[in-house]
Amino acid sequence: MSSFSTLMHVALSLLTTSTVLLAPAILPAFPQPSLSITSGNTTGSYYAASSAIAKIFNRKSADYEIRIETVASEGSVVNVDSVVEGKAAFGIGESIILQQAAKGMGPWEGKARTGLRAVLGLHVEAVTVVAAADREIRHVGDLKGKRVNIGAPGSSSYEYGANLLELSGVNPADVTLSGHPAALASELLQKGEIDAYIYTVGHPNLSVLEASTGKRKVLLVPLDKQLIEQVTTRNPLLLPAVIPTSFYPNLERQGVVPTIGVRAVLFTRADVTEETVYRLVREVIGNFDLFRRQHPVLQDLTPREAADGGVIPLHPGATRYFREAGFAQ
Repeated sequence: MSSFSTLMHVALSLLTTSTVLLAPAILPAFPQPSLSITSGNTTGSYYAASSAIAKIFNRKSADYEIRIETVASEGSVVNVDSVVEGKAAFGIGESIILQQAAKGMGPWEGKARTGLRAVLGLHVEAVTVVAAADREIRHVGDLKGKRVNIGAPGSSSYEYGANLLELSGVNPADVTLSGHPAALASELLQKGEIDAYIYTVGHPNLSVLEASTGKRKVLLVPLDKQLIEQVTTRNPLLLPAVIPTSFYPNLERQGVVPTIGVRAVLFTRADVTEETVYRLVREVIGNFDLFRRQHPVLQDLTPREAADGGVIPLHPGATRYFREAGFAQ
């Protein structure tokens, strides 16, 4: 990790509560077997949420004789395949991506992933357009003629970035697109190698903080109100959202940044044991205030939202706990 990235890790910790968790809950030399959560890149909210889940569960790892560990990945699409193929026990993915997988759409055209099961609803991910202030990008349409990174193939940022450009009337031929991992985007922007990047992520996150703290001034580009209404009316899984700029005091422009959001979901396979999932959900919901304090992206989450699996069925272990707690029928 560069010294610049290290400074940003320290800076973000100062913006959050003393119990903020940004490192994975992985410790060596434990005798217990491990179950992994495939999450996202280390600058994003998937990684932070996964680490928070692992931290809460692992307080009881000696009793349960099993640990949870966080694994970095490129995001939702890759996570679905990792869980289905047995490479990970759990994954985090956006509800609309899970819907596509369950129905055999998008990357899974004709190959429905019917064995996916929801465990916990998590935070809302926001479609975030980070742009260099010196490139006069005030609306998504201004990305024409610019160099834009939309994330690595297999990430939800890649999917949403391409769709956002199309919906905004930006022809792929009119932009120079790149598919670098989102974790590299802030550095590329500061080096002048790209003019903007699109990142679907919860806030706050290290990528935007890194980008906004460099010498090159940056801003967050709002989505047009008409586009937000059009998209969210068409698909109820997409939500109107706003990005809180208060976490990024060095942005060129402060204030409300309207955009589109989608809920993240912790999911697993149907064949993961009921008792394992039950225990995980019980530990998180039973210690919900502590869980939400692990990272600001989790602070607005409610138990009711956590009990909503959305577009795929809840795992029996999750259903069992939520019924006991009065959050599900």
